[in-house]
Amino acid sequence: MGGEPAGPIDRSGHEPEDWERIADAVNAALGKRGLQTTDEHRRAIESLQNYRDLSYYERWASATERLLVEKGILTEVEIDERAAEIHRRWEDA
Repeated sequence: MGGEPAGPIDRSGHEPEDWERIADAVNAALGKRGLQTTDEHRRAIESLQNYRDLSYYERWASATERLLVEKGILTEVEIDERAAEIHRRWEDA
């Protein structure tokens, strides 16, 4: 969480996965469209109950979902349906 002493991040050997790139792109697009701010996203990340159990981009994805639902942009059902659709397409590719 913000402010905790941590040290440098070892980025060697970690090429971002496709879904991590998508999480980053979605976050950037929502910010550019004015649908979320950095402060809102950080608050949503730091309020996740399972914060310490999630990877960096799992936190981003979970926080983004929470914000979209909080703001009434999407429902949890809509998000789950779209995620299932994407999963099916990737499985067929």
